[in-house]
Formats: sequence, C-alpha cells, structure tokens
Amino acid sequence: MEEKFDIKKWRAERPMDYKLAMNIINQASSKNKAFQIIYQVTRLYLPNILYKYFSLTEDISLNNSKLETLMNQKTYMSNVKDLNDPFDGKAYFYRPEQLKKYEILAAHGSKLIDDFSTFTKIASFTENGINSMPMWAHYSNNHRGFCISYNMKDQRNIQLSSCTFPVQYINQRIDVTDLVDYQTGQVISEVEKCVKDGKKEILYDDLSLIFMIAFFSNIKHKTWSYEKEFRCVTGGTAKDTSFFTAIPMEIYIGINCSPLHVKRLVEIAEQLKIPAYKMRFDKYSTNYDLSYQKLI
Repeated sequence: MEEKFDIKKWRAERPMDYKLAMNIINQASSKNKAFQIIYQVTRLYLPNILYKYFSLTEDISLNNSKLETLMNQKTYMSNVKDLNDPFDGKAYFYRPEQLKKYEILAAHGSKLIDDFSTFTKIASFTENGINSMPMWAHYSNNHRGFCISYNMKDQRNIQLSSCTFPVQYINQRIDVTDLVDYQTGQVISEVEKCVKDGKKEILYDDLSLIFMIAFFSNIKHKTWSYEKEFRCVTGGTAKDTSFFTAIPMEIYIGINCSPLHVKRLVEIAEQLKIPAYKMRFDKYSTNYDLSYQKLI
C-alpha cells in the first residue's frame, strides 16, 4: 500500500529557500518558466487555514477602519516602510560601488535602485492558531483585540491565497550585488542596441529583479521565527492594491476585549453569517491554552 504523503513533514524537512530559488531561476534557460515552476512549489507551503491578529486601541478612527475592513471582507495591504521591523524589505542589499563602471548611473550615485522596500505592499498572516500568547500580546494589544481565521482553500480567497508566501527566517542579510550588476549590464546593453537601431520602444524579457523583489520580501531575521508568518505580497505602485479580498471564516475575540468591541464584532459575525467566539481562561486547566465560548 502506497504511503500517504505527509505534507507537514515535507515542509519541515524542506523549508522554503528563496536564495536557492533565485539561483535556480538565474541559471535557467527560460527564467519566466523557472519562476512559474518555483511558484507552484511555494503553493505546497501554504496551509489550509491562516490567521490574522488585530489590535483595538483608544484610536476610535483606526478601530472603525479595521472593523469596516473586516465587514467588507477585505484585508489592508501595508507599505513595507510602515512595518515594525526596520529590516523589512532590507533582508538583501547591493553595493553601488560595483556599478561605477556604468557611466549612465553616475548621475544617480551609481545606484540602480534606491530602496527595494518601495516596490511591494504586504498583508501579514500567521500559521499560529488562536492559542499563541505572543501573537495575542504583540499584535492584539494584550488580548484586547481579535483574531480572524481565513480558509485559504476557499475559492473566494483566490486573490489572497495566490499572492501569499511563507516567510523564510535567516541569520544574515543577502548580498545581491552580482545579480544587480548582471541585470544592469543587460539592460544598458539592450538600451544601447535599441538606440542604435532607431527603436523608440525597449522590450526586455527578463524579470529576474522583479522575481527577486517578490521573493525576498518574504525574508526576515530568525528572531521573528516564532510568528510563523505568511505574507500576501503585491506591487507597491500598482493601482487598486490597498485592499485585497479576504473572506473571513471565524472571529475570535480577545479575553480583554471591551464590551463595546465585543458587541460590534458579534454584529459583524451575524451579518457575515460566520461564527464568533470569546476567548476564556480556564483556571483549572493543566494546559497553557485558552478555551473559548461560542457567542454566535
């Protein structure tokens, strides 16, 4: 009898490696095709259910915005610069001095790209379920907020799931100078050729830098590994990408959530026809887990 494929074991034994993925793409005869194959591999890492924690504070306007976004079955896509890690979007770098040989870049300090973090927007999710005390403490202001579960297999979440990737946790930042140097040379060569041929449009069919930015946006230092983060990633300058459709499956309300916010969240659950639960502390339990009570 054929042994059943253990996807969790496979993931644990083969953690996502974006640097290796980029090396494979750059060595492929068809980089676009290689990217498509590797993208399909990244789908194997996506769990059926992901969670997102939300804080509810004294900022009434911000609270209302979060609750309205939930009611509209959307998720907000944040600018990378607004995130809580100064190294976000900076897990990789290149050395401009190596590009000094390109005269066309002299006026720009030999830089091809000033800041990689401006190219993407993200929404963060976690594989950690509803009993992650660090997640409740850090992202739901000490259990005063709420947590939403999302079914990534729900076809209504296809936009969300198709752009969501696992975060890779590493010890050291990645030097991509050689890749940027190579791409710069290729682009300049193509520009010069087109100018010489009198062409007014330049078509450059090599999206390696775009692939790299998309993949490397999902790299963080290993100290963040407790978050078990997954990221929905989209272009930072693309139109209509401030919000993605995100159909909620369940609402979990923090132990310390105020009665006013509990009432509002229950009303949202009723309108969306999804269950809402209130987290509870069981003083006689031997486990470090919270229980929960179904409110609707």
